[in-house]
Order: sequence, then structure tokens, then C-alpha cells
Amino acid sequence: MPTPQELYEETKTRLDLNIAKLQMLQKEIQEKQAEAQKLTQPIMEDQGALKQLEKLSDVVQTVESK
Repeated sequence: MPTPQELYEETKTRLDLNIAKLQMLQKEIQEKQAEAQKLTQPIMEDQGALKQLEKLSDVVQTVESK
């Protein structure tokens, strides 16, 4: 049976590892959120362009026939 000191050290090690992993995941999440935010403007621009192009029947017919 482990001693109280061994249990303490095991628990402390597990806690430290979990905190480190959490911090790493939080950093990755922040990086992914920043990456996603950078895509917002180009997506909105492309959506606007498509709406304008859809008004041109020639463009829609050409795309549909492919």
C-alpha cells in the first residue's frame, strides 16, 4: 500500500500534468479561434460576390451545366 507521501506525489504529478495539458489546449483553442476569425471577412466577401453573380443568368446557367 502506498504511503501518504507517495500518494501526495502521485496526485501532485497528475495535477501538474493535467494543468499543463489544459493550458496547452486553451492556447490551441485561442489560436484556432483567431484563425477562424481571419476567415470571416473573406467568407462574407465571397458570399456577397456570389449573390451578385447569381443575378447574372449566364453565370448560373454555365455553372449548372458543368
